[in-house]
Amino acid sequence: MRSRIVRPGHGLSLFALMLAAIVSGCTESEQPTAPQTSMTSTNPSTTLTDAELRAATGRGVDGEFTRLARQVPGFGGMYFDKSGKLTVYVKPPAAGAALRSTDVVSSLRAAGNAAVQQRLSKSATVVTKAAKYDFTELQAYRNRLAKIFAVRGVVFTDTDEEQNRLRVAIQPSAKEADVVKALAKAGVPREAVIISRVSAVDRVKTLQDKTRPVAGGFQITFFAPSEGPGLLFVCSVGFNARPASDPNHEYFVTASHCSDIQGGNQHTRYFNDLPKNLTSNDNRIATEQKDPRYGRAAGQCVYEGFRCRFSDALLAKYSNDNFSDFGTIARPKFGLQRIGALQIDRNNPRFNVVTEFGFPFLGEIAHKVGRTSGWTMGPVIFTCVDTGVNGTDIVQICQDWVLAGSQGGDSGAGVFEQVGPNEVALVGILWGGGTLDGAPVFIFSAMEQIEQELGPLTTN
Repeated sequence: MRSRIVRPGHGLSLFALMLAAIVSGCTESEQPTAPQTSMTSTNPSTTLTDAELRAATGRGVDGEFTRLARQVPGFGGMYFDKSGKLTVYVKPPAAGAALRSTDVVSSLRAAGNAAVQQRLSKSATVVTKAAKYDFTELQAYRNRLAKIFAVRGVVFTDTDEEQNRLRVAIQPSAKEADVVKALAKAGVPREAVIISRVSAVDRVKTLQDKTRPVAGGFQITFFAPSEGPGLLFVCSVGFNARPASDPNHEYFVTASHCSDIQGGNQHTRYFNDLPKNLTSNDNRIATEQKDPRYGRAAGQCVYEGFRCRFSDALLAKYSNDNFSDFGTIARPKFGLQRIGALQIDRNNPRFNVVTEFGFPFLGEIAHKVGRTSGWTMGPVIFTCVDTGVNGTDIVQICQDWVLAGSQGGDSGAGVFEQVGPNEVALVGILWGGGTLDGAPVFIFSAMEQIEQELGPLTTN
């Protein structure tokens, strides 16, 4: 969510930060049954056709796992467990041959892309588990859920790598029977779906000081005339970048909703420190440059009546290239899961961006640095989740959820994984946050999604 402050000079210097909890009280109405080896069903409508299996696709980690399932027979997905072991699901062949982890890993090494190779090299131990569904089957069933967001109270859909099932999350007040009815109508077997209850997802509109040059994580402010005259909002710089379309100039990436209107370029002006008035350019550092409109998302917005994008991200161009502290993210004194420090570590003031990960794996530890809650970190708990934004007709396609804190104004903050003591790999930008069973959660758009929409970016 972005946070709002009143225009300077109106007598009120700071408006209360508006934080809406997006997730709470997750309970599961069905736990997966023991893995089985048959896809048979008494309902013919739940049987997948060859055409549906061929059409099964996905973005991010789901897209890569679907591709692998076509090349590695029976591949059902993989994730990092709580001990850090890479766990791989494999659907046993009809003959019931024993699963050999060495064979599975060998196949994944031969067929996996760079993201898969990076993760295989991280884990000394690989564990295999028997799956009921291969990943292509799960994605094909998910493709049948075009009307699911029309069911009152649906929050997100996910292909859950840890459970080898689909997951549909609904608000606490929603009727589970409505979802079950929609699944049956779509021809999706009930046993293939876990239904969870979560709260609605809202955008989350020291690190707060004026600084030059600007690193990822520092505060930006901007006016949003469409929301009301004189209203000033705060967000965070995600990371600095040089787009392939203009490689000789400096830009930064922040959240799309950290602009006058989410989606579409209104040439929003960004400030580091507060402007003196509505027309002043004092402390202006950048202007909104590229913010794609919401729509069909290259044909992958299958949800009827909703607009989609792959990322909640925009590109802003610095008014002076010297304002950019390229390839760095601010490093506070310490990071924690719920809330971290805002004060910069004088002895070690920056993280250095050395690479990018296109998307995270389930169970990996993700970090963010934002202007309100500072440096926080936690495990990735859901990957490639199609997330409905509360109170809008927007579904963000293939977003990732992290069990760590965020607060109002953290939107746009860079999300990364540590790959060395002071070296990080960018994995995306934060746009939402709240709680899950009382624990903090933030939601982010992955780098692959961002660059799909904003174009190739050089970030280190």
